[in-house]
Amino acid sequence: MEKLQRRWLALAIGGVTAVFLFYFWLRQVWQIEPANRWLGLALPPLVYCLWVVWRHLAENHRAGETAVLPTFGWGNRLTLLRGLAISLVAGFLFSPWPDGWLAWLPMLLYTVADVADYLDGYLARITNHATPLGERLDMEYDGLGMVIVSLLAVWYGQLPEWYLLLGLARYLFVFGLWWRARRGLPNRDLPPSVHRRVFAGFQMGFMSAVLWPIVPPAFATIAGTTFAIPTALGFLRDWLLVTGRLDPNDGRYRQAQQWLYQTTTQWLPPLVRLVLASCVAAIFLALPQAWPPLAWVDLFTGWGLPLPGFLAIVAVILLLLGGALVLLGTLGRLAAFWLVFPIGFDMVTAGLDGANGAGLATAVYLMLLGTGPLSPWKPEERFLLRRMGEGVKG
Repeated sequence: MEKLQRRWLALAIGGVTAVFLFYFWLRQVWQIEPANRWLGLALPPLVYCLWVVWRHLAENHRAGETAVLPTFGWGNRLTLLRGLAISLVAGFLFSPWPDGWLAWLPMLLYTVADVADYLDGYLARITNHATPLGERLDMEYDGLGMVIVSLLAVWYGQLPEWYLLLGLARYLFVFGLWWRARRGLPNRDLPPSVHRRVFAGFQMGFMSAVLWPIVPPAFATIAGTTFAIPTALGFLRDWLLVTGRLDPNDGRYRQAQQWLYQTTTQWLPPLVRLVLASCVAAIFLALPQAWPPLAWVDLFTGWGLPLPGFLAIVAVILLLLGGALVLLGTLGRLAAFWLVFPIGFDMVTAGLDGANGAGLATAVYLMLLGTGPLSPWKPEERFLLRRMGEGVKG
């Protein structure tokens, strides 16, 4: 434990140093007033992240063991980097969106946190360093990150104010459990759920994308609402389970769950695929006759991208190829993901309409729930439904 405490102290010094170095750099490339505000907002979440680690150092042991490991391990180190990245994102709250290339900084920092979240558990498993401490930090930093990035997206005008409820959902859930325990009411354990983890992963990825300076608010609102509905319903179901209002072993609950699963992942996806393919066709037919589409060329030129004509051609190819793959159920989730980009280009250049609005909503639906039956090749499912490194011992 003493070795681990010394490592925590080094970690704390390193984290605070990183924040101040980032601050001094921001003073040079940004305005002094928002840079000072950034420092005051970045330090509190970092202190919270470090406090959570200190308070639960005794949990740095393998499952089934009691001996505290003297090092954090690579998985926990990556999780701690995620906490630092989230703290750096918090500094941008309540300041105008920076201009120029600085506008991409919040998105890049939160993307670092997303990538770390995807890899930290994998590193912990392959190095045989998976610990209750890592699981706790993962949950705590997930909740903190959602609150901060949701507030930032609302502050930037990318998402409506009601989205803050989704950002606060985990803390409201935990508060509800605490309140029930204080009143002497029992709280049951949650049964495992693959889709809970998949939805959370997609939600975090979306929150990175919504901070892109080029994403229009209408795009963010439609995609965010589509992501929010299953996430909110998942929290509601979990609350009913932990409070005992739903019994996972009850036959009626299992029948209802099976019906919902069949409806959303088996019966509806073929219809959603058809709708999305129709939206893709409508978007393509509405493009100007000039080749490549001048509106997209002008868009990429305005963004300062190289070879805008070539990129416009690639975007149209991705639009048509994605529509065909979704319709055939081949690489469906991946195709739905990349279709978001040309659909977004159309929304920026042509404005929000029925085709690109419905196309975006159905693309997000297929990303979350898959393409259902009559899907001959779905290799991406393996990466979504199974955690990397599971069952591997270092």
